[in-house]
Amino acid sequence: MPLKHDGIKYPRMTEILSDCTDKSGPLTQWSANMVVEWIREHCKSNTYTDTKPYYNLNDEQLDEARFNFREVSQQALDIGSAVHDAIEVWLKTDKEPTIVCEQTLAAFVAFIEFADEHKLKPIELEYRLWMKDWCGMLDFYGEFDGSLYVLDWKSSKGFYRDMRIQVAGYRKAMEDCGFLVHGHGVVRLDKETGYPEFKDYSKFYEQDWQEFEMCKELYLHRHPRIRKQLNIPF
Repeated sequence: MPLKHDGIKYPRMTEILSDCTDKSGPLTQWSANMVVEWIREHCKSNTYTDTKPYYNLNDEQLDEARFNFREVSQQALDIGSAVHDAIEVWLKTDKEPTIVCEQTLAAFVAFIEFADEHKLKPIELEYRLWMKDWCGMLDFYGEFDGSLYVLDWKSSKGFYRDMRIQVAGYRKAMEDCGFLVHGHGVVRLDKETGYPEFKDYSKFYEQDWQEFEMCKELYLHRHPRIRKQLNIPF
């Protein structure tokens, strides 16, 4: 949902990208996988003579399996938020945060390894951006291997197209606000293995932020009420 600032509702960058991106294919497969995962975890299997398992489920179990993706999705969001909070505490106070979730701890350990390797020095953390027609919050702006970078933390299982569009948009916004930026990228903190993975998207900068501009224009055409209250002519 848009965020209100000075009486005006601004669409978030993630909302704009989500509105303009078709994720139905991968999400449909993922949701189906979550149904199968719930059945395997919660239901006792029987076996045919050819050793292929089958499961007997009642209606209540079918409903739980059907909507398992919602719980898994919320858990992933909670872990992602907890990882961001832990990183912020560490970078601001140099104190180890209290972490109780194993997956959050693994992702945080991955961050520590990445931060030490690349000599991270923050200038801005969880920095809120209020632009003329959108808003967002970047995770990190500061020194990375001696250069000034915009970085975004992710605890997802992989890298996705919208990530590089998002971080390019953040970089452009920071430059428009007067910050010097040498590069940008996404740091994936694996919550299973505890290892970091980094992709530098600096070479795609012009292409990616222009793609965000096009996504934003499409979003505003799809949502004329938001366009109107932002006072953007049609």
